[in-house]
Amino acid sequence: MCMAFCVGRDKRMNYQECIAYLENVCPRGSSGGKERTAIMAELMGNPQDTLSIIHVAGTNGKGSTSAVIESVLRHAGYKVGLFTSPHLERYEERIQINRQPIPEAEFTAIMSHLIEDVIPKAMADGMSHPGAFGLLTLAAFQYFAGKTDFVVLEVGLGGWLDPTNIIASPVLSVITPLSLEHCHILGDTIEQIAKEKAGIIKPGIPAITAPQEERALAVLKVDALEKQSPLVCLYKDTLKPVTTNLVGNYQQMNCNTALAAVQNLIERGVVQVSDQQIADALCHVSWPGRMEYFDLDEGKAILLDGAHNPAGITGLAENLRDLYSDREIILFLSILDDKEQVTMLKEILPQASAVVLTRPEHDDRAQHWMQIEQYIHEIAPNCPCRMYDNDKAGLKQEVERLQEGQMLCVTGSLYLISDCRSYLLRELL
Repeated sequence: MCMAFCVGRDKRMNYQECIAYLENVCPRGSSGGKERTAIMAELMGNPQDTLSIIHVAGTNGKGSTSAVIESVLRHAGYKVGLFTSPHLERYEERIQINRQPIPEAEFTAIMSHLIEDVIPKAMADGMSHPGAFGLLTLAAFQYFAGKTDFVVLEVGLGGWLDPTNIIASPVLSVITPLSLEHCHILGDTIEQIAKEKAGIIKPGIPAITAPQEERALAVLKVDALEKQSPLVCLYKDTLKPVTTNLVGNYQQMNCNTALAAVQNLIERGVVQVSDQQIADALCHVSWPGRMEYFDLDEGKAILLDGAHNPAGITGLAENLRDLYSDREIILFLSILDDKEQVTMLKEILPQASAVVLTRPEHDDRAQHWMQIEQYIHEIAPNCPCRMYDNDKAGLKQEVERLQEGQMLCVTGSLYLISDCRSYLLRELL
């Protein structure tokens, strides 16, 4: 399939062709792509080895924690690369410098080089086809090289086998809260999950961990000890209140984790950051699609939150209780078929007066709503359900149905957040 794109062309691929390649040719998923990514990086001259990287893994809070670290370093005057996933609207969002996405022209140039030059050479030597996430990781390394002081690098899935983990010597490793997710890939116990995430800890390199349950923390401690990596452990009862514009109780934990990371860099003389710069950064940090609130006319509102696993949904339910108890909550929901649907529904349904089921337009992994509806009727028999085959059409109708005092909470899938946020901003607001 690759060669069909690469042979007999008189000019480089354009932007649309690069996107089509990522979405239609590359195998899905980011797991297990570490070896292939390393092979291609070698052919590119290993641009990742020139970068000062803060590597971030975990189950929940990776994006927010990464955003806070980036914001602090940027407000301190550093040029900071940020690599995250997934994107909400365009692939370029995943690769940013000082919160500005990679320009389309540069994205296209790097990606076409990877597709037309690097992949054919690697596959000629026997390598299997790389996944899209591995290619995006390499594109980020190439773009950041020579342009950044630091790079905040978010893991895609897991840790040890993740394509981002080809880096040999980050300046710091950070692990956010762990819980069971992607069990068919990462393992079905919290200890197995922790072992996989601990793969980003490198020998002799300091690491920071957010508060963890005891079994997960024990694994991280053993791994760090074996690698002689100084491990800074945060605990829930020692977290300090933080003033930030990020909404949600769990953001306190994310901010504390990020600030512990920054403090470690300060103490080691890696960066210079003032208290005022930290305060400014916390007041200006943003992370779209996470507890993102839109106030509509006549006392109506929309809340977008990318919670997509039991731990994330539990945090969302807590925030709905604590922050929006005066609102009638209508859930606009989609859950991918590899998630723990029943567990998630049991957490969130008590906060909802009704549920609207749909599916992201461009993702075929959304659990069929007939099954979800059955679960809802078993868990909350009196909770009304409505269903839409098209998420954007459904969102439009549900916004029109909103009454004073009601809030539409869009959640369950980052793919759903992506579709709805784009449509909301362009068509409904």
